[in-house]
Amino acid sequence: MGLFDDLSFLSICIVFVVIYITYTLKCWSYVEDGSMDTATSEYLLGSVNLPKNCEGVVSAVENSEFTENEGFCAEQMRKIVMAKHIPYSSLVETPETLLRCSQGIATNGGLWTRFTVQYNLFGGSIVAVGGDAQREALKATQSKGVLGCFAFTEKGAGVLSGAGVETTATFDPDAGESGEFVIVSPTASSVKNWISQGMYAEHAVILAELFVGGESKGPHLFWAEIADRVKDDKGNFVEGSRPLPRKGVTIDSLPSKTVMVGLDNAEISFSEFRIPRTALLNRFCSLERGSDGSYVYQTHLPEGVPRMLDLLIFRLLTGRIQLSEGTIAHAQYRLRKNWDYCQHRELWRGRKPKGKMMAEMPLIKAAFRDYGRTLAIINTFIANTREIVADSIRNDGFTYDTVEATCMCKFLGTGFGVDCVSALRKLMGARALQKESELDKESFLPNATSAAEGDNTIMELKVVQDIFRGRTSMLPFAMILRVSFDPRGRRAIATYFSKLARATFLGKKAIGDGQLLKDIAW
Repeated sequence: MGLFDDLSFLSICIVFVVIYITYTLKCWSYVEDGSMDTATSEYLLGSVNLPKNCEGVVSAVENSEFTENEGFCAEQMRKIVMAKHIPYSSLVETPETLLRCSQGIATNGGLWTRFTVQYNLFGGSIVAVGGDAQREALKATQSKGVLGCFAFTEKGAGVLSGAGVETTATFDPDAGESGEFVIVSPTASSVKNWISQGMYAEHAVILAELFVGGESKGPHLFWAEIADRVKDDKGNFVEGSRPLPRKGVTIDSLPSKTVMVGLDNAEISFSEFRIPRTALLNRFCSLERGSDGSYVYQTHLPEGVPRMLDLLIFRLLTGRIQLSEGTIAHAQYRLRKNWDYCQHRELWRGRKPKGKMMAEMPLIKAAFRDYGRTLAIINTFIANTREIVADSIRNDGFTYDTVEATCMCKFLGTGFGVDCVSALRKLMGARALQKESELDKESFLPNATSAAEGDNTIMELKVVQDIFRGRTSMLPFAMILRVSFDPRGRRAIATYFSKLARATFLGKKAIGDGQLLKDIAW
């Protein structure tokens, strides 16, 4: 019996050794020659197919003269608004139109950012949270080319703005014809910060904590005129000049940037800034006189939305879709442009009649293949999420899964955009120094979008937090089954389970291992 056991153990050892040697030899025999499948090749040679109703505004943004002059860039945006390539009414009727435009943005980062601020953060907030009369008022501003900004982010809260708000809006029932709100920035940390288009906007959507009768009603959005355009002696607007802030509003420019110089970014503070009662965006709340003559505050929140704050945070979701898809389009454009260069760049031929093309070199080919595949996968995920978000806007409600998906879009799209463009600079060598490569300072747009609409690290941690809190599935079996048929998918599953198990074992200590949490999120 002992001899039999020894032979069995020896047989098992031999089998394992044979398997190991076979696997090792297979790995050694594999040569990475950069071979590329047809689908990836077609992707690298492809172009963006924009929906018809997006072509006008994308063409207007992309074909506008590139400028580093803030005033001139603001006037470009004003003219785009007045042209009504996308009427404000479409933000209500077909919200997917605006969201689909970002896939066509490739070069003009400063003007594109103005576009997202004007239509999504400013106009989109009024449409999403404003009442019918406020929506109509917004439509009336389009023919005048009124520029707006989104005074949301505060110095103290930074990327956590919304969760922590210091700016106050105190209702004064005895002021004006029907009461006024008094907007105040009570501390240095409550100053609105990094407000894109804030230096040239006449209007703003302002985030502030509402107080009625001395009681806090939580954060709310207000639509106010914060500045007036400058006129000449004949009463005509002076193009390119900064509007004059209204009484109680202070607007200062942030230090100059190294990229997207044509986009202004402002600090905005308020000191006893008075706005009418009608400035409160009132689709889901109201402040009306009661039978006893006093003002009564009420909310009318959509089903499944417990707090006004949740609605306000939802306003960032569309921005995350636009930023992530725009960043992927930005990186995709540069990947395709430089791949085209590689296909036509002949290397040293020596005595041969023709040399190899740069695109034939294994390392070059493999890099473009891998980054192209990943961009295509992320792009598909973002596009699918975009359509779900558009439906959610129509229905005035977002599920946890949709919120989670937009967070993932944000750090996947902008994070990988940074990686892709950075890899291209390294890959293209001296070519990256040439303007035609479009890898100059304007190609740093992904670095800017990574920090906007919620810092990527915050998004990653939120995804992990929601998994452990049970808001989203820890074991999405349907997805696991789908990807398990591919060897790369199986590796991803194994990595996910390994990291998840380690985080579970560490418990609260896992919070101190930022890289572990990032790995789980990705």
